[in-house]
Amino acid sequence: MSKSSLTLIAGSSKTKQALQEQLEQLLGDYVHIKSYATDEGIPQALEDTIILYSSDAAYDKTNGMYSMNAEKIIVGKRTVHHEYIDKLLRIPEGSAVLVVNDDDDATIRLIESLYQLGVDHVQFIPFRKGNLFYEDVQIAVSPGETHLCPSYIKEVIDIGVRLFDMTTILEVVECCGLNKDISSKISERYISNIIELQRKLLYAEQEAKRMSEHIQNVVGTVDDGILVVNQEGRITVFNHRLAALFHVVAQDVVNTYIEHAINRRDITDFIMNGKDESKFFDIDGVDVVIFRLQMIKENTIVATFKSVHQAFEIEKTAQREMRNKGFHTKYGFHDIIGEHDVMKECKQIAKKLALSEHPILIQGETGTGKELFAHAIHEHSLRKNGPFLAVNCSALTESLLESELFGYEEGTFTGAQRGGKKGLFELADNGTIFLDEIGDISLTVQSHLLRVLQEGEIRRIGGRRIIPINVRVITATNKDLQGKMRDGSFRTDLFYRLNVLNLCIPPLIKRRADIPLLVKHLITKSGKWVKVEQDVLEHFMQYEWPGNIRELKSTIDYMLTVCEGNIVTKRDLPSMLGQAGDSMTSEYSACESMLEMQERAFILGVIKQCNEKGKAASRELISSQSKESDFVLSPQQIRRRLDILESEGFVVKGRGRAGTKITAAGIEYLYFLKSKHAVYC
Repeated sequence: MSKSSLTLIAGSSKTKQALQEQLEQLLGDYVHIKSYATDEGIPQALEDTIILYSSDAAYDKTNGMYSMNAEKIIVGKRTVHHEYIDKLLRIPEGSAVLVVNDDDDATIRLIESLYQLGVDHVQFIPFRKGNLFYEDVQIAVSPGETHLCPSYIKEVIDIGVRLFDMTTILEVVECCGLNKDISSKISERYISNIIELQRKLLYAEQEAKRMSEHIQNVVGTVDDGILVVNQEGRITVFNHRLAALFHVVAQDVVNTYIEHAINRRDITDFIMNGKDESKFFDIDGVDVVIFRLQMIKENTIVATFKSVHQAFEIEKTAQREMRNKGFHTKYGFHDIIGEHDVMKECKQIAKKLALSEHPILIQGETGTGKELFAHAIHEHSLRKNGPFLAVNCSALTESLLESELFGYEEGTFTGAQRGGKKGLFELADNGTIFLDEIGDISLTVQSHLLRVLQEGEIRRIGGRRIIPINVRVITATNKDLQGKMRDGSFRTDLFYRLNVLNLCIPPLIKRRADIPLLVKHLITKSGKWVKVEQDVLEHFMQYEWPGNIRELKSTIDYMLTVCEGNIVTKRDLPSMLGQAGDSMTSEYSACESMLEMQERAFILGVIKQCNEKGKAASRELISSQSKESDFVLSPQQIRRRLDILESEGFVVKGRGRAGTKITAAGIEYLYFLKSKHAVYC
């Protein structure tokens, strides 16, 4: 049987393509279909005698030029594409919806079609060309003409090109002379599309039901009480945990008003109208904090009921977890190497400060070990089981430092972490925060930090909720804060808040006697077995060490890397340490003669050797050993010289047979004398 043929004329290429596909799917086995669009151009003459127009507007565009030769002219009626019905049904009830099409009459017919299909839960407003604003309209639907929608519309739903309705398809079947059997098959094809849509909707409904049951089961297992109500106060979620708290049955209160389930006016007022994010309540002797979240888009309010006791236990668990993540101290006072008197005194003071809860300001030159002391103070404090967090303030920009210290809420800035982020002050709750290089922070951060110290609370960036914290603050700087206060770059009120307790770390040049001990410790820690020649130690004793222990460590690391074998010599010194200079000369008064310097070096050397063996040196021992040197000193001469050395603080004389001991200052002076002797030799 030969196929009938017809010509489809549509207004646009997009409409032509969609309708061509529909006709091919339904009639393609029985009818040969050609199609044209008026915006692409149409031949002056058409071969087919059956012409199908997509709409009255398409017919008007051709001015009826094909009516004379055509046996049958059909102007089709169209309806919404069945695959897009679900999009329309998801629009919130009562919404004002702008219907946008390229022809005013077609727009009205589309609205009529939507109402006839039962999509009547919203108010449809027809789009008029030239009218660019529609009050209280935030949603628009369009059959493929979304480019015409006003730019301010927030949500645009494309429902696709409208297809021919069933009456038009049956009219085409009749005009093409197809028999009843074929007509029945075509009808079945049309209806099968509707059935397939119904099957998809049914499957989606089943999936939604399963998901709802799954969510209810999950909510039921949560330890917190969960309540969800709409803006009218009708309950949509009420889990079993919350039902137990208020002694009701969860299934009985869902879909009822909140007052029926919760007979506390203060609680229901807070949930429905509260301005704060959380509030404390006593419910039948149970301490509870209610967190309130208003979801504007969904027109619902979510309230979470948390047990204060349970939250406390969770906080303790979280603090243990933070310690496992590295938020804890790495050093104690036993890690601070030093036997010099000034260092011993500094450690004793630090231990006393650790037992207090006041802020501590640690001052000292760069590389003296300020962070080491901060770790040790926390480890020795009553907060040692809490978290310890350290941040270098000079390493971060102002905005980044603020977000690190105080945290931020979700959406505060581009790239913000989803759900927001806790700041270091929150993470350090019930512990210690160490702010290194505090002298480098901006005045803005200073003002925020001052509020933390004054009020004991923080507010995240972009947030409104005030968060109480219990944190001990330790700060450190190598800057002259007094000078910065004078020039206005550091707040005076903040300084006195931070400087409640003060600890000054001595520089390395003030405890030169600790240098050999530090060298030995650093080499041992490196895991290498090497010997350091005496002239290297003497060179170290003369150098000023502007970088202090950090510079000493770097120097040791360098020398261990470049040395050959297992001996470190002066050849391995970094070039910057090649010339130590006369940095120590100004610290000591000049001796009258070279002989006097040699005598002092000899006496101090003998005392040091005896002390290292655990013995005190007597005048008789020193006099006896002088007989083997270039000069001989009697016990009486030794006594006079020891008196002078004691008055200068280099030795301490004991009574009777207790003998004499060299001091830390005496050891430094001895190295100085040896270096001068080496120069003159």
